[in-house]
Amino acid sequence: MNPEEMTDLNWNLTTVVFLFLAGIFIFSSLIQIFFQWYFFYRIKGFKDMKGDDAVHPPVSVVICARNELANLRKLIPLLLDQDYPDFEIVIIDDRSDDPMYDFMLEQKSMHEKVKLVRINYTPEGMNPKKFALTMGIRSARHPNLLFTDADCFPAGKHWIRSMAKHMHGKEEIILAYAPYHKQDSFLNLLIRYDTFYTAVQYFSFAMAGLPYMGVGRNLAYKKPLFMKLKGFNKHMPLTGGDDDLFVNRASSEDNVSICLDEESYTFSNPKETWYDWYRQKTRHLSVGKYYKSSHKWLLGLLAATNLLFYFTFIPLLFFPLGWPVAAGGAFLKILNQFIVLSGVNKRLKEPISIALFPILDFVHCMFIFAFSFPARFSRRATWM
Repeated sequence: MNPEEMTDLNWNLTTVVFLFLAGIFIFSSLIQIFFQWYFFYRIKGFKDMKGDDAVHPPVSVVICARNELANLRKLIPLLLDQDYPDFEIVIIDDRSDDPMYDFMLEQKSMHEKVKLVRINYTPEGMNPKKFALTMGIRSARHPNLLFTDADCFPAGKHWIRSMAKHMHGKEEIILAYAPYHKQDSFLNLLIRYDTFYTAVQYFSFAMAGLPYMGVGRNLAYKKPLFMKLKGFNKHMPLTGGDDDLFVNRASSEDNVSICLDEESYTFSNPKETWYDWYRQKTRHLSVGKYYKSSHKWLLGLLAATNLLFYFTFIPLLFFPLGWPVAAGGAFLKILNQFIVLSGVNKRLKEPISIALFPILDFVHCMFIFAFSFPARFSRRATWM
């Protein structure tokens, strides 16, 4: 093969590689922009339901706790102080070995709204938290169940009222927001962005008629729905999924309501070490493979195209015609992020600077990619 033929071959291979990378990059950019406008933008203009002040459906607040004495000392007074006429507080003590049980016995004797369910053992083959929650739900007196965790605290005294206004219609599941407290660290910023971005996805998908998950830190659904579907039976042995897998199975286009009233928020402190966050995030990611196929396909497309966007962006910079393509795609993606997510950020009142979103998007994408492999094979049995 003469030098001219070699040059032509190299040029052809370079052209093919460039066109391949450019095609993937442009496709990924367009898909990302599509998700931003078709799904995410819906949150910006979302109008929360105006409740009827004369209607107060009875509510059972259900909290599963294990060795949570310190948090319950703070939480119980906040729940008892809720401005709502008809509710009970169901605390499920799941095999605690701290003084939590004695504290809750005292609270039960002092306050008629407090109900205590004690779990002494978990039957073989069942996830401890799901079994404990099932026992607590069965003992709940009211048909409207409102869930949070022992380390979560309502935004104010109208948390129950804000969520309950969604409970007297045909909706059987209410999705709400549960942000983390702001702290001065990059890990905290990344966790809060992850929480925000996850919420953007499940809120916007639900608004588009594709509800697929909720978070147990702030979630409500009807007890008859839980009983009709036999609760967590479909995924009882699995670690995690007591919130998102149940919602994924039980939700439909017309039985889900969304509450974005700021008074409906619950706040908690995030993990403070990278390892703890890794364990928490891989547990959450590990249940995603059990979602409905349509949800897995859409979420996979969103995650895969974001990853491909970054994996093709850098190589394109080394081609003579590549850098304008890369720069143009990056500009369009960032511009649309600013336009769409800045409005969503304001709607959710999440204190994350929109100027940091491009950096956080990249870092978050790389971490989720890294976490997805161990999550795929996670079989841990603990629930805390």
